[in-house]
Amino acid sequence: MTIRMRITLLVILTFVAIAGIGGYAMYQSRSSAVEVRSVTEGVMPSVLASSDLMGQLKDVQLAAMVMVTESDTQLVAQENEKLAEKKAVLEQALAAQARQAEGVAQRGLIEQARESLDNYFGAIDTTAKFKLAGKNEIAQAQFFGGVMQYQSELEGIVNTLRIEKNRFKDDAIASLNGKLAQTTTTISVVTVMAVLLLGGIGFLLYRQITGPISRMAAMMGEIATSQDFTRRLPVQRMDEVGHSIVAFNGMVEKIEEASAQVRQKTADMQAMLQNIPQGILTIVDGNRIHPEYSAFLETVFETT
Repeated sequence: MTIRMRITLLVILTFVAIAGIGGYAMYQSRSSAVEVRSVTEGVMPSVLASSDLMGQLKDVQLAAMVMVTESDTQLVAQENEKLAEKKAVLEQALAAQARQAEGVAQRGLIEQARESLDNYFGAIDTTAKFKLAGKNEIAQAQFFGGVMQYQSELEGIVNTLRIEKNRFKDDAIASLNGKLAQTTTTISVVTVMAVLLLGGIGFLLYRQITGPISRMAAMMGEIATSQDFTRRLPVQRMDEVGHSIVAFNGMVEKIEEASAQVRQKTADMQAMLQNIPQGILTIVDGNRIHPEYSAFLETVFETT
């Protein structure tokens, strides 16, 4: 595999790693957004509504007490009508709670609350009838014996529903926080692993490129110092670096051949000069070369 192919592969792996991490982060972000919306738009309003039920029940209790203690029959009838309106509001609130119920426990509590609400307002209606009939003692006995009992029962059911709603809300928030923490940890771990993997591949690629080049540079320095042109670099692979090493070895070989020729010429010239007693050429009158010269010089001229 050539260096260009290795670099291309490293770039592709880097792109795939970044795309994978980004895709996973986007998927988890969308999933978390759905859960956050479910908590903020479903669970939290339901919890707040269950808390409001307690306040509405207190309003009903106060209105019922006013009706029982009222002496004016017309005002008693008006308070009874207001209680009917409050009952309708409570029924709507319980219907909303039923739509937002999560699990068997919440649905069961809402059904109990509906039954208790019917009994509660049934007792209030009975009390109102005794009150309108002028039977105040019986009305008060019915109120404290029946209405208050159902009031306490309904408050207990609604309070249990509120606790269950809060528990579910806490569980939903804890689950959401756990998933967010898990997502953060997973992305961090995958990112670190990808960085280490890509860094290791990049380091190996760096060594494969710089190692032979460093050895080539060191060899050139040693050859320049020792003038030993017989040394060669081993060719371990035939990629761009391998071709450079082949070219380098070829250049050193050419230098070796040229150096050998220079040494040979130098040796021939030195031998020639040592065997010529009167010089190489002798110039006589008329700027002519003297016909007598060394037989060795003639031999040298013939060979060179």
